[in-house]
Amino acid sequence: MNYYYHQDAIHVSRVDLLVKDLKKSLNFYLNDLGFSILNETNEYTSLTTNYKHELIRLYEDKSIDKNNNMNIYHFALLLPSRKDLSKFLHHLIAKQIPIDGAADHLVSEAIYLRDPDDIGIEVACDKDDNYWNIKDNLIKMDSLPFDYKGVYYETDELEILTNLPVETVIGHLHLQVNDLSKAKDFYHEIIGFNITNEDIYNAVFMSDKNYHHHLALNSWSRNKKAITDHPAMKAFTLSYPTCEKYLKTINKLEKNNISYQETAEGVFVKDSENTEIYLKI
Repeated sequence: MNYYYHQDAIHVSRVDLLVKDLKKSLNFYLNDLGFSILNETNEYTSLTTNYKHELIRLYEDKSIDKNNNMNIYHFALLLPSRKDLSKFLHHLIAKQIPIDGAADHLVSEAIYLRDPDDIGIEVACDKDDNYWNIKDNLIKMDSLPFDYKGVYYETDELEILTNLPVETVIGHLHLQVNDLSKAKDFYHEIIGFNITNEDIYNAVFMSDKNYHHHLALNSWSRNKKAITDHPAMKAFTLSYPTCEKYLKTINKLEKNNISYQETAEGVFVKDSENTEIYLKI
């Protein structure tokens, strides 16, 4: 399932975060979440689960104020299986790591927590897509009570999580936006995502290849100055599975007079909310 939805589709492959205290953040991401360091530069520290692919970059910015609004609502770490989520739950309990909550979303099961800068993190596993409720390319999602007992007993207490599974990917990114309509148009018409769910008030869920969502947008909290001037996310990377899809987006950028720049990290562009994105194959 992970291969089809995240390697053969437009998907978020990396999230670049701004953190106030790099040492404190690394302690959380390495010891509480289970990442490993892939690379360290004067600018950033990159995190991985397989020593090949960057999933997260941490940039220290001591001016960050977590009380400001943010351009990111949360990002999701998708684990390969329910057993892996079970191990993660055992890990949270053993280390007494606080969580924000948990939910059954019909398509997935998820646990929510926050990093030292109050950035939301979802740790999830997908349910079998044979049981997703799909009608006219729209996918039913909800927030139902989490099956703590069922997830907990999926493994036994001896199966301790030491590191995140090597197959862990960025399952999706959930953004806070001011103008939901403009943001939806950008990611649908320009980037190439399809809308999969609009049942939740002031929120849109989007994906490629009929996944439940690679990207979500909400306008639940509106404060343009805070989002623009004090973002918690520096940028994110969208990876394209084929040259055809990639070039289609580049052509749409040009047709709509949206400026972009070719860089070593990929094509750099900003969305309708001024959020920085890198596009790459």
